[in-house]
Amino acid sequence: MRRIPRGLPAGLRARRGGPQLLIAGLIVSGAVLSGCSSASTGETAPATRTTTTDPAAPQKVAKVVNTFESLPKGDSLVATATAAKVQIHRSPGGAVGKTLDNPLEIGGPLTFLVTGQKGNWLKVHLPIRPNGATGWIDGNQVKLSTTPYRVVVSMKKHRLDLFEEGRRTARYPVGVGKSTTPTPPGEYYLTELIRPSNPDGVYGPYAFGLSAFSETLKSFAGGPGQLGLHGTNEPDKVGTDVSHGCIRLTNDVISKLARTLPLGTPVQIEA
Repeated sequence: MRRIPRGLPAGLRARRGGPQLLIAGLIVSGAVLSGCSSASTGETAPATRTTTTDPAAPQKVAKVVNTFESLPKGDSLVATATAAKVQIHRSPGGAVGKTLDNPLEIGGPLTFLVTGQKGNWLKVHLPIRPNGATGWIDGNQVKLSTTPYRVVVSMKKHRLDLFEEGRRTARYPVGVGKSTTPTPPGEYYLTELIRPSNPDGVYGPYAFGLSAFSETLKSFAGGPGQLGLHGTNEPDKVGTDVSHGCIRLTNDVISKLARTLPLGTPVQIEA
């Protein structure tokens, strides 16, 4: 991956990178993810996070993308912050509505899913409330990569479909939010990857953070109500409405996804 040159869309180089696995580092509260505990007390387990890339993860070759519109079918464009602070503009070069810190509070990189482009300005999905929030960022504050993967979750069917380059490559059962704490449908992306300190705990061995937030829990166990995609210590409940809003998978499946999916991978959640 390399820094975006000025003068887009004359040409930018984007790399398909392997997953940015967050392992063996800073101990923080797992309560950042709101729907990840099945305990009636709402207790959550501590998690371990850093920004080390897993050497076992498959690496993709570099690609040249002339414009956002020229992305190959099935690919998505991801922007990873290189600046300590990234300003979010309401329009290309317009007023600043918000400033986000990089890295994240827990140590991971600030990542965006790119949805549009105007010159050197990139329209991105934002990892903040409200769900579906977008803004514009200066391309000089990020580096670009592409991901061939896409995740589609059907809550009605309790199913996760994994796509690569537009083709479905796997299908897995999932647990979703209960009626009182439903999983909000929408277009999101993977923002971080957590390795819990207890792989046999409520999160399983890995938990992806999503750019989605609970619409019924404004906070949870001291966190902002962020939702996640994670393993579980109750595999018998996968395939049911069970969580506070998170998407639950069996531990073997979340381990496979952790070795496969880079941050920024789009996640579509359907009712």
